[in-house]
Amino acid sequence: MSQTRSLLRRPRRLVEIREFLQARRRLLSWLLAAACVMSSLIAWELVLSHQNTRKASQLAGHNLSLLLKEQLDGAFRETDLVLRDLAGRADTRQLARLPTITADEKLSLSILLDDKLSTLPQVEFLAFVSPDGSTALSPGYYGPADARQRGFYQQLQDNPGQELVFSPPMQIPNSIELGFLMARRIPSGDRQMGGMVVALVKLEYFHQLARRLEAVEGSVFTLTDNNLLVVARYPEIPGAIGKAPANSLQLSSWVDGRSTGYTVTRSPYDAVERGYTFRRLEHFPFIVLVGQPENAYYGDWRLKAGAYVSTLLVLLCFGLAMIWRGWREAKLALALQLGAQRLQEQDAHIVRAIETISRPLLLVRADGDIILQANKAAAELCGLPVESLIGQPLTQLYLRPEHHVEITAQLTARQSLTDYELKFRRPNGDSYWVALSGSVIEYQGERAYFVNLTDISERKQAQESLWRRATLDPLTGIPNRGYFLERAQLEWLRAVRYCHQVGVLMLDLDHFKTVNDTHGHDAGDRVLQRFAERIQGELRETDLFGRLGGEEFAVLLPEETETGLLEAAERLRNALASKPIVLEDGHALAITMSVGCTLSNELSPDIESLLKEADQALYAAKAAGRNRVMAYKPVVSDTLR
Repeated sequence: MSQTRSLLRRPRRLVEIREFLQARRRLLSWLLAAACVMSSLIAWELVLSHQNTRKASQLAGHNLSLLLKEQLDGAFRETDLVLRDLAGRADTRQLARLPTITADEKLSLSILLDDKLSTLPQVEFLAFVSPDGSTALSPGYYGPADARQRGFYQQLQDNPGQELVFSPPMQIPNSIELGFLMARRIPSGDRQMGGMVVALVKLEYFHQLARRLEAVEGSVFTLTDNNLLVVARYPEIPGAIGKAPANSLQLSSWVDGRSTGYTVTRSPYDAVERGYTFRRLEHFPFIVLVGQPENAYYGDWRLKAGAYVSTLLVLLCFGLAMIWRGWREAKLALALQLGAQRLQEQDAHIVRAIETISRPLLLVRADGDIILQANKAAAELCGLPVESLIGQPLTQLYLRPEHHVEITAQLTARQSLTDYELKFRRPNGDSYWVALSGSVIEYQGERAYFVNLTDISERKQAQESLWRRATLDPLTGIPNRGYFLERAQLEWLRAVRYCHQVGVLMLDLDHFKTVNDTHGHDAGDRVLQRFAERIQGELRETDLFGRLGGEEFAVLLPEETETGLLEAAERLRNALASKPIVLEDGHALAITMSVGCTLSNELSPDIESLLKEADQALYAAKAAGRNRVMAYKPVVSDTLR
């Protein structure tokens, strides 16, 4: 009996469903259309957010790799500049007698190496090697050159055109840490090797740089040579240094012929999928790899996508249930409601979409550029209530209204616009960066713009912060060595073009090591900061002031005369010596400095020569008793050599 009733109910249910579909097919079509619109908007939102997440991941990887590459490039360049300087200062005749030189000569060379070593925190030691490769001298060591140094010597001797060579990673003598050697040829007048100067670079410096970067958890930083042999890795993996990774063939095809790139792959060490960015160092045979876990950026996006899809399905099921219930309770009333809803649905779903989506959205009439609709997110971004936004021209939000001509031209020509970057202005006068995207739609029978706004102020600030970190000294806030040399080269080229003279001052704090040893490095940092502030207060806006390393600073004075150069140097020296520097604990320190000066002339070959001349004059000032200004003279230079 129960089976018979069940068989009778099935045809009735099928008939009800068929009648419901026939009677409510338009409403169901609208529901399906609304679902399609919502699905499209959600898909659009998810695609945009996925693209933005991908861009954020790539941008973070590019920024980290760029920052690490610039810092490593700067450190290696500083090391190479010191090696070049030492190679230029070395007396090849003295190096030829290195196995038999006197104690005073050893002391003189050791002091020269020690002074340069104090400016290179990334270097463990510096050493001179005799022309025959048999003897090495460094601060604290004098004796036979080890096998690695002799191997460098043989490599440079067999390749006359090679000036600089690098070693594979190796263990630092008397230490468990790793490093690698940089060796530069010392030329001789007879085109033979006059010797070699060697620096041992610590790989711990790479680890320090990697730890300072603000990277997401699980990020890895790798330094390889051009053959993709691992030179350094952070976090460290036992046994990985000096070997090619398991996916070296894949990496080789990726980096071959490129200076930078981005890809997503699984790590052969821990099987974690990461987005990897690589950059080649511009002047050195190394490659920087930065990998960031994909889950660190896409976890929130997956939750968001799941929430959107779940919400859409719930709304769709709820709509179907309500339509079914309404049809069952009152067919006529439901038909009247559907008729009224149909007349308003064409424009209302656009307004609902604007109110539903969490991104800042505006609906703008094309004729007159008047804002017709705005959501809360747009109001919060613009700093105005929704009611105040509606009715005012879109151009009132711009910091520079002239941007609107180009925006409307692109919308007219292409019917869409993507990520047009410009500045908006809030009612209180504050400006902020937005990326404006838009498309042309029809609303209430008229042409309108569907505008999407994205606040990119943090990204712009991050770009500016990245530039400052790459060009300015973090302690004193003045140009670092690399940026100073870059700016100085531009000033030199301008002076050559317009036949102007350029003055260079080399500044070095007297007995600064005593300050660190007596009062600590925090006190030394404060002295350097106050010193930089005083010097900047005495310079012109056109003068260039930079920190070359440690307590060594340089000033470039464009369009200067010999008298003006000496007066400026004496003014800077007196500004420091005339007033003590007060530490945090109340101690007042009398700090002085030695200054070396030089002025370009028609025979000056380049800016590097001027820096060397000023450096030689600085050494003369220190030798003459410190706290004084000395001008460069060729006689002084020859004597020092």
